[in-house]
Amino acid sequence: MATANWQPTKAEFWKNLPSPARPWPSEVAWFEEYVLEKKALDPVDVLILGSTVEFRSMCHKNGVSVHVVDFSKKFYDILSEQPMEFTGPETFYEEDWRTMELGKQFDLIFGDWVPGVLHTKDYDVFFKNILRHLKDDGLFIGRECLRPNRSVVDLEPVLKEHYAKHADKYSLYESSMQFIYGFRPDAENMWNITAAQEELERLYAKGVLRADDHDFFVRALAIEKFPASIMVQEDFDKEVAQYFITLAKHHVAEPSSDWYPIYVLKKK
Repeated sequence: MATANWQPTKAEFWKNLPSPARPWPSEVAWFEEYVLEKKALDPVDVLILGSTVEFRSMCHKNGVSVHVVDFSKKFYDILSEQPMEFTGPETFYEEDWRTMELGKQFDLIFGDWVPGVLHTKDYDVFFKNILRHLKDDGLFIGRECLRPNRSVVDLEPVLKEHYAKHADKYSLYESSMQFIYGFRPDAENMWNITAAQEELERLYAKGVLRADDHDFFVRALAIEKFPASIMVQEDFDKEVAQYFITLAKHHVAEPSSDWYPIYVLKKK
């Protein structure tokens, strides 16, 4: 089993990253819709995969029972230093999502960029374990990072479009991070950080990439010591269909959204 992609150095940097490394408020709103829908019927137990503070705050706001499972208690503690508008009691489990045995099932299981931190080889065991922890009428809702199609990313026009169309409202990371992390994935659908770094250096030398954006991505990419999966959406759908029925896929208006569908899944 591959090593999960979490390290303390990444946690320290990750807590400061903007969307789409973290969910946009408009994306959290979709998760909230399902919390409210479930809460209208019965008390709700929510399991959050990872320490995503946006999900935790929203769940506390709505008075549901919050459970958090993360690979690392240190990672949970680091992210918990971020301000949350709403706080409350949480049950924390320091366990691997692939092998966790939490002793209960949940009405809702939330994930942000899950199972992206795993290797594609681990998807089978991951999805089966999610099924074991989901109530029969429960929902697994995840914001994924997926390539919309099999087109090869060309970063030069991506950068030019950002500076022409988005730079007045969004940072380069906010509008285009997905193209950089999804640049030239390897044969197993894992991202290729080295290739992205080399291409950004080329475009910086050419004058296409601005100095402040270059400096930010040098730091952001340097923390990525382990591969993460970044599948084509069509292929991910086939993986999911072995275990779940897809009730909906939601997108928001931000420029990154094509790469970040929110899947709403139920047991087959």
